[in-house]
Amino acid sequence: MRTVERVEGLALLGTGAVGALSLRLPGLLDADGPSASASTVGLRTAPASPGARGVLLRSGGVDVPLELPILAPEVLGSSSGVHRLPRSAVLLHAPLDPRALAELRSDPPELAILGNARALWGDGSALVDAMGAIRSNLGARPIVWAPRVALPHRIPLLVYLGVDLVDTTEGLLAAARGEFLDATLGSIEAEVARTERLCDCPACRADPPGALAGHTVAVYDRAARETRASLRAGRLRELVEARSTAEPAAAEQLRHADARLGDLLEERSPVTGGPLRSYVLAESHRRPEMVRFRERLVARYRPPPSKGILLVVPCSKTKPYRQSPSHRRIARALEDLPGLERVHLVSVSSPIGVVPRELEDVPPARHYDIPVTGQWLEEERTQVVRGLGHLAREGRYKRAILHLDPEEYGFISDAATAPLPAVWTASDGRTTSPASLERLHRELATALEALPPVPGGPLAVVREELREVASVQFGRTAAERLFTSPVRLQGRPWFQKLTDGKVDLATLQSDRGLYHLTVGGARRLGDAALRVEVDAGVRLEGDLFVPGVAAADRAIRTGDEVALVRGGELAAVGEAALPGPLMRELSRGLAVRVRHREHRPTDTAKTREEVPVGPGPVVEG
Repeated sequence: MRTVERVEGLALLGTGAVGALSLRLPGLLDADGPSASASTVGLRTAPASPGARGVLLRSGGVDVPLELPILAPEVLGSSSGVHRLPRSAVLLHAPLDPRALAELRSDPPELAILGNARALWGDGSALVDAMGAIRSNLGARPIVWAPRVALPHRIPLLVYLGVDLVDTTEGLLAAARGEFLDATLGSIEAEVARTERLCDCPACRADPPGALAGHTVAVYDRAARETRASLRAGRLRELVEARSTAEPAAAEQLRHADARLGDLLEERSPVTGGPLRSYVLAESHRRPEMVRFRERLVARYRPPPSKGILLVVPCSKTKPYRQSPSHRRIARALEDLPGLERVHLVSVSSPIGVVPRELEDVPPARHYDIPVTGQWLEEERTQVVRGLGHLAREGRYKRAILHLDPEEYGFISDAATAPLPAVWTASDGRTTSPASLERLHRELATALEALPPVPGGPLAVVREELREVASVQFGRTAAERLFTSPVRLQGRPWFQKLTDGKVDLATLQSDRGLYHLTVGGARRLGDAALRVEVDAGVRLEGDLFVPGVAAADRAIRTGDEVALVRGGELAAVGEAALPGPLMRELSRGLAVRVRHREHRPTDTAKTREEVPVGPGPVVEG
């Protein structure tokens, strides 16, 4: 039985069990070293039959003995790489036969041991491929142990790849060779480390310092706790990237994971944002949430039809950009121009590419920070050019104005000007200088004079912008249904309420950046909504837990708005606490945080958002 509290990458934070042994996951097995933590599980050798290796997992007075066959191909001959063991365990040796793995799907083991993980680590993408095969075929339920591969600096990456249990074996062997392990640098000369008192574990504080084995287990324990803490905070990927600099092989494995497990990593990445995240290394540009934003921009987003002028500006350190000093100065310089609703302001930034003004609050656009040098990597340029090219092709712009430093941003010229006449307005290289702002004002005034007013006025453009936010979140079909007449918009820029004049459909708050659906909104989306089928015997009196899920769309990501359906009828709406596949793969845990329930025969106030919005503009559609 496994319970999951948090998901990031292929990592699962929670608890599990092997037989009667309860485990905190991800967890650490102490291989004959001193016990560093009460949560550490002991790993001991045990007697075994000829041709096998005996190990014993021990914690809290509970022992789980395992007998692992010593696999010798010259004796065993060809094999599927899958060997069933007693106690609902299985020994896996890559390369893995997909047919053999498929046979385990109907009855997945409690414990899967990747026996040759140590050999796979140094063999290019082999370890990444093995973990991808295990998690794709066996799902999230089995606890995966990768023996003899972990060193303290590798633990975050192994956990990110889906390993639940690591052991201290390799580190203790390194200690026996005189190596002083460090979770940041990998290892450092022992004499230097102890002279400078780099570690304050009991072994290193002793006078004279104790054996390196004591220090080694303490470093493992701290690395495991740091990994769990970063996973709980939703920052495991940041820790993985930071630790990847300790060893070229670690960076190599991360690059293989991004290239070969991209779909699986995206599946496990939440759509909602959180605190500001740092995107420092080139590896940061490949994070699943960044890839998803760029892909959804091209696949789902179309510039609002009323936008006749594409205005491209630099991003800012402040998020959202519109609140930054530079963007405020640009806004003040243009506020007297009539028809500004026809101007589509788009920011360019790395690693996200391009961000239209109406998407500035959509995660991760509101939640990232990067180093700024003015030097663009080729991959960064590619993403900006791709995004601008998409906007130029799909929009109804008459011209483009590039309020950018031509020397720094000259690489985007072809993307912006190929289908459109364009002009650069920051000729002195400073977008907020009086000369640049004056020229921008002049060019925009001339361009706007040639454009007719928008039928319906500025608020009609707001409706178009909000529809595109819905398109990015739900897809174009769902957005069109949500905004089908009759529809009314109420509220302020930081809080928008969508209704049909009688029933609330959805709300959008700027600090979240994504819509909350009501029952009425989910009813409008119909089969275009992400759906979770509730077991017929479950009464929806609170949140929905995994045992009550009969089926779930595979496209559901953590944080998605979902419609709960029972017997073909809409029963409730809520926010997914797990990706759709994990709702079926796991047997315990929270699946959906239920927000509104269906009340027959008509909707009641309980189906409405209860956030007061006060008086504000209303747009009929």
